[in-house]
Amino acid sequence: MKALVIRNPYDAALSEVEEPRPGAGEVVVGVRACGVCGTDIHIYRGEEPRVTYPIIPGHEFSGVVVEVGRDVSGVAVGDRVAVDPNLACGGCYYCRVGARHFCERWEGIGVTRSGGFAEKVVVPVESVYRVPSAVPFERAALSEPISCVLHGIDALKPLRGGEKIAIFGAGPIGLIFLAILKRVSVADIAVFEIQPHRARKAMELGADVVADPRDDVVKTAREVTGGRGFNVIIDASGHINAISRILKLDIAAPQAKILLFGVAPPGKTVEVEPYTVYRKEISILGSYVNPYTMQRATEFLNKLEALNSIIDRINIGEALNIIRGESRGSYVKPIVVF
Repeated sequence: MKALVIRNPYDAALSEVEEPRPGAGEVVVGVRACGVCGTDIHIYRGEEPRVTYPIIPGHEFSGVVVEVGRDVSGVAVGDRVAVDPNLACGGCYYCRVGARHFCERWEGIGVTRSGGFAEKVVVPVESVYRVPSAVPFERAALSEPISCVLHGIDALKPLRGGEKIAIFGAGPIGLIFLAILKRVSVADIAVFEIQPHRARKAMELGADVVADPRDDVVKTAREVTGGRGFNVIIDASGHINAISRILKLDIAAPQAKILLFGVAPPGKTVEVEPYTVYRKEISILGSYVNPYTMQRATEFLNKLEALNSIIDRINIGEALNIIRGESRGSYVKPIVVF
């Protein structure tokens, strides 16, 4: 079968590989759609220390169960599924205290074992989640990032209704935040985005205000919030400049919650004034992957038809070009369709 294989850092190609066979407690998923994520690019560049090469990347995927191994129940050939790539051991300290995303023996499909940039992939049965029959595979492939966003929204709860929310970054994650928050909260949402085509997508998905963060952010905040500041600020960009801008705290209302969701480069630092955190009772929060939110994500798919508009359907050769940095496409969320 055909697969995208990263053989070593900066060495990737489309290759013929053996078809996987399921062991006990495993199923084979015939991949129908797989999203390209920044993690795949980090793996290509040798920036993910948990990887052993060669590796087939791809951790955001959906498909059809085509084979089941021994001791499998609850899943049958023909089931349409999405896959949670985060594998926890179930027995370490963190798994036992309900924090499986910090598992001491964590593995990741598409990171430490073969992933979804292939025609077929073998996965543990507990990682598959049925998806509604009416949901296209491309949208079902967003289940994993949706589940991560739901975990981030959980960190922000309770949301009272009527919040003034700012999202920095209208890439796939920022747009998923926008789409979900528009479904679950009564809020005015401002999106700050530099790239015009992504800013347009934010408007299409219902942002109340879309602004360029290089302009006067304080002025925009005053106009949107009546001068009080944002109650919730989400960084969905991972860019140090954006995070530094947010942590000036001059656009944050008293008792604001700031969620640092975007993946900033390790080792980079920003300044924050502790007095303002104290004086305004600011909460600065982090959110990491998707513990216990994948089921909710797959159940939510029917309500997120709007996300079809952010999907760029590509083939696996185009995915290889994106990972290598050779693509010139203006993508929002590229998803390989098999």
